Amino acid sequence: MKTLRVFVLMTLVSLIMTHYVMAQDGIQKSVNVVMVNPSIKADPFWHKTEIITQQAAKALNINLDIIYGDGTRFFQFEALKSYFKNIEHSPDYIILINYPGNAKQTMDFLKQQNVKIITLEQTLSPEEQAQIGSPGELYKGWLGEIYFDNENAGYILASNLLEQAKVAKKKPLVAGISGHFGSESTLRNNGLLAAIKEHNAELTQIVHAGWSAEDAYHKTLKLLQRYPNINVIWSASDHMALGVIKAIEELGLEAGKDILIGGFDWMSNAIESINQKKLSASVGGHFLMGAIAIIAIYDVKNGIPHHPLANSTHNSFNLALINSGNVNKYYDLLVLDDLKHIDFKKLASLYSREGAVNTFNLLEMLEASSTINIQGSLKKKSK
Repeated sequence: MKTLRVFVLMTLVSLIMTHYVMAQDGIQKSVNVVMVNPSIKADPFWHKTEIITQQAAKALNINLDIIYGDGTRFFQFEALKSYFKNIEHSPDYIILINYPGNAKQTMDFLKQQNVKIITLEQTLSPEEQAQIGSPGELYKGWLGEIYFDNENAGYILASNLLEQAKVAKKKPLVAGISGHFGSESTLRNNGLLAAIKEHNAELTQIVHAGWSAEDAYHKTLKLLQRYPNINVIWSASDHMALGVIKAIEELGLEAGKDILIGGFDWMSNAIESINQKKLSASVGGHFLMGAIAIIAIYDVKNGIPHHPLANSTHNSFNLALINSGNVNKYYDLLVLDDLKHIDFKKLASLYSREGAVNTFNLLEMLEASSTINIQGSLKKKSK
């Protein structure tokens, strides 16, 4: 009996130690990631991007911290230094945008922290890009970059607005509301210019409103005073497009009828505006950037070879268009401020297919990984 008691006791001790070791092993194998939101907490687009990145991390069992760049390269670099100064252990990965004018300084600093890096978007001039090279070239910890084709997105949006104008028997007279003076805005503007040339349309002027709805509102009032026959306004963001609509309605015109307006970002209030037939189109899907980076990290962690970093370093993708033709179908999915109806494990498996990075369609990927019946959204009635 004594021998049996000893055996049982030893077995219990063994089980407890095994459980402890497994628990410790799980802790050691957990992945810690920091994402730098380059803007402020209240920024509509980046707040949505942050929420969706957090959802992906939670679903894929990855620890995620968020810090903020407050909209300038100086604040972002100081935020990075402060973060690493006040932590005991460096995270495994960091996800961030390389701000123009500060890329080399940032990459040199992160190299010292011994952290793996995934960058979002491509915002640097050719000269500054040459200073840091390509992922893995000069900085071995730089695993890859995830970005979208801004020029093609600007072209898709402009082309659709011009086609809608022609269907409405309008001779397109176009104005552009751009963001800041930088590569992102320039590329989107180039897409607008290419579409205008292709469709033989007339451009009045492109003005910059710094991503501000208020500035877009005031710029639109001035544009319509200067060019009262404008019937298409292309905007580089949904936030600014909604400011455009405010100005149009204040002048007694009907948005979506007298003047067609388009934007970028698939913001929830923009999807609602398309549903109400005020905003004519929005190009988006890039709020998935951070989530795609999380999926790449998840795949690398689990040894999955076909992760979203095509050729091991890049993921360049095209944005997709929402307009009156498909808003009913995707309304229930995209009108939310998050993607709570997306199964991120399923989305990760779709991204991880061989060749998926170069061939996937954003809307198809979201539809395939949604837990709601997309077709059921057809019951959503326009107002």
